[in-house]
Amino acid sequence: MLTNKQVIGILSDTLSQVDPRLINHGKRVAYLVFKILEPEGRFDDKTLRDICLAALLHDVGAYKTEEIDAMMVFETVDIWEHSIYGYLFLKHLSPLKELSQVVLFHHAECRHISNLSPDHALLSQLISLADSVDIHTVFGRSTLEFRRNLEKWRDTYYTSEVVDLFLESGLNLSEIFNHMSHDEEFNRILYDVPLTADEVNAYINMVAYSIDFRSSQTVIHTVATASVACMLASLSGADEKEISQVRTGAMLHDLGKVAIPLHILESPNRLSEDEMKIMREHVVISDNILKNNVGEPIKSIAVNHHEKLNGTGYPNKLDRNSLTVFHRIMAVADIFSALCGTRSYKDAYPKSRVVGILEKMADDDAIDSDIVSLAIQHYEDLIEAQKKEAEPVILAYRDIKTEYLYIHNQIGLCKHDSKGCSCKECTISKLYVKGGLR
Repeated sequence: MLTNKQVIGILSDTLSQVDPRLINHGKRVAYLVFKILEPEGRFDDKTLRDICLAALLHDVGAYKTEEIDAMMVFETVDIWEHSIYGYLFLKHLSPLKELSQVVLFHHAECRHISNLSPDHALLSQLISLADSVDIHTVFGRSTLEFRRNLEKWRDTYYTSEVVDLFLESGLNLSEIFNHMSHDEEFNRILYDVPLTADEVNAYINMVAYSIDFRSSQTVIHTVATASVACMLASLSGADEKEISQVRTGAMLHDLGKVAIPLHILESPNRLSEDEMKIMREHVVISDNILKNNVGEPIKSIAVNHHEKLNGTGYPNKLDRNSLTVFHRIMAVADIFSALCGTRSYKDAYPKSRVVGILEKMADDDAIDSDIVSLAIQHYEDLIEAQKKEAEPVILAYRDIKTEYLYIHNQIGLCKHDSKGCSCKECTISKLYVKGGLR
């Protein structure tokens, strides 16, 4: 099982790949929230760990949006899209369901959080403040300047409670992040308060599904690939530990696609040479994310799935002498699930065509003929296993899409008129009261 540090490293480094400006942003926000809350003694260690993880993931919805430019401008407006997606990802896909509302409201003015519980109102404001602090320091502004601005925002953007908590913390913004990696208590809360096996799996699934959910065409690709890879590994005689490594590697194999433009991922046409070059970078990006966060067996399973036995694959043109049975299984599983699934440029292929393509690739010495034979022999079982594992993922995707559209469609455009405001912030707050967002 992966450790806290490995899971958090994967989450943080994957989010950082969305845009270079987000590098370590989530972790810095989590650290600021921690430093403000720690002296209060208000939360136990497990709750404080989960609060830090929610802060770390507050921009997770950016996987699905094009809001990065807006997000990185201080005092910006109209950037609810990533907040809504982040809320939905945490609510439906993570162990942080109870804190999902905090992420939803992390850009809300204090007048829009009165309907939250006291703890959730406080936390949403703290994440918002920490987010602003980090953006402020990125632009090289001084602590004094920020403190002056903070007084202007008292009881308008931030509650007096949150402003006072920050001011009383005495944090020096010019030095605060120099101590982050060496802060023993922060590291203890984040890394030593253990995650359960179910929590680890949930976080890994969340980051994988968040990337797959960028496109309706790739919703079940990761879970389908993992299902096929695990069954083929079992049929090949792998033990429980090896199958677990295969599953983890398979769940992480497409992390790098988070940095690939959506127009390339969803292109309805054959990719150009330049587009294919960009697409192939996803493996290198996955390698960069995983190399410091997981052991070599899992990393190599994840990043070698496009290598070929005859040395014509990518990114390293490895050949059969360098590819283990699990690398070979992963390659077949990835191709199998892609052929059996829909894409923007194709429908799911029938069995005869899938078998034909796999056999041709085996004949060309691209993929392992023994593993291909196993896949063909157990074709119906693999398809059935795929469907079974895909069902909850499809339901989660539909729930997220439906709930996102519901929230978005309820949002009005008026400007605080006398008949009652229906701006985005007020509407979302009202929906929360009605129970539509619980």
